[in-house]
Amino acid sequence: MAHGVDWSCLGHAMWLVEAAGLRLLCDPLLEPEHHGGVFEMVPRRTVNAAALFPDFVLVSHRHPDHFDVPSLHRLARLDPDAVVVTPDTLVAWAARAVGFRTVHMLPPGQQVQLEGVRLVTTPSLGADEWGVVVAADGAVVWNQVDAVLRDVDHVRQVLSTVLPAVGAPAVDLALARWQPMLEIAATLGRRTSFPYADYGELLAQVAAIRAHAVVPSANGAAHVQSFRWLDRFVFPVSEARFLRDVPQVSPGTTAFPLRVGGRYRVRAGSVTLQPRGAADLVDCEPGGADPRDYRPFAIPELSDPNLGGHDEALMRPRVDAWICETLAAGLAKAWPSMGVQLLLRFGVEVVFPRACDRFTVHVGPDGARVVKTLEPDWDLINVVAGSMLWEVLEGRRHWGDVLLAGGLRAATRAYAVDEAGLRPASVGETFLYYGLSYDDAVERAVRWQVESLTQSRAAKK
Repeated sequence: MAHGVDWSCLGHAMWLVEAAGLRLLCDPLLEPEHHGGVFEMVPRRTVNAAALFPDFVLVSHRHPDHFDVPSLHRLARLDPDAVVVTPDTLVAWAARAVGFRTVHMLPPGQQVQLEGVRLVTTPSLGADEWGVVVAADGAVVWNQVDAVLRDVDHVRQVLSTVLPAVGAPAVDLALARWQPMLEIAATLGRRTSFPYADYGELLAQVAAIRAHAVVPSANGAAHVQSFRWLDRFVFPVSEARFLRDVPQVSPGTTAFPLRVGGRYRVRAGSVTLQPRGAADLVDCEPGGADPRDYRPFAIPELSDPNLGGHDEALMRPRVDAWICETLAAGLAKAWPSMGVQLLLRFGVEVVFPRACDRFTVHVGPDGARVVKTLEPDWDLINVVAGSMLWEVLEGRRHWGDVLLAGGLRAATRAYAVDEAGLRPASVGETFLYYGLSYDDAVERAVRWQVESLTQSRAAKK
């Protein structure tokens, strides 16, 4: 292809880039559901994976809506010679393990010259994460993905480096961060009112790009039916509202909708949308209204849908032992750094489909002691779906799935008080992580997925 870059939207943050005869696939998510069945794509769609033929597969970071192990496994089976590029060591390990022959680690702030295409990875305040600028034939696209920048000045600083590197005066198309998500606000008892400051900052950063055109990329998923109540809290801005607001803060910018199955033709100084330009690559299911309707009112009590259909008689003893032994020991080890002198009471409520197990872990200078009741005068409380907790302990899913499904609720009133006044305790409100860290849970779950997929493939041979 000559004279520009074509970006085909295949859903959420998944894009196929065609430039100078090369095909780059960004953050592949081939299935309609992800995060272990917690989220589904909006709209639901079917991707023609065999028609993609990517030369390069770019995976921006390890969040499961961008780094999907089954999708990488499927792509590796179709073409193991496609080159995977990522800033994350876990993603790189998984890509090699599922069958890709060539995997390159590429940190933020790097430039790569391909045949007729230049890539520049842009920074993020998040660890092991980047956005990417793709430039060819004078056309420039900045795919911000989920990368977080500090403020407007940070945006300008990045552009002051990137634009000279690609030899262009401006960004033609920005695939922009736009949704001030309230992912865990409701479940952790935080404010769920409209995030004026956060949304205002996102709009200001979009305006600072001064792109010819903007598309609200990523944030293209809703919760599946079991967890759909969360959609009333998590997504405070509709796409229509964002498209209305962009021209107000940046009058010279055209705001295009995110059209799954659409192709954005980018030329130096211009962007056009072909609404069905990628119809050969993706087929959208007919559907109704977007389920993500912001109505931040009362949340339902936690229930356990037990998506895996596991036996409670198997799960409950395993969870009980973990709380009484591993979690209690982890809290006792961390207590000296919590900034309190007195005992703290950690309440845990584990909700199974047919039972509810309750614990209070007393933690203080003499260690930890567990009683199997929920004391009303708790200092911190975690309420968790039992089957999801069991799956985390077994390495079959990780804490992010549980939290984003509303399957983990947390509240804290832990503090130290003396003549100097009251000070919040230095303790994480999702204190179950003291028994198994978030990062360790992610790595275990990814390794379990890879092992399950590769063993299944070997068994079929």
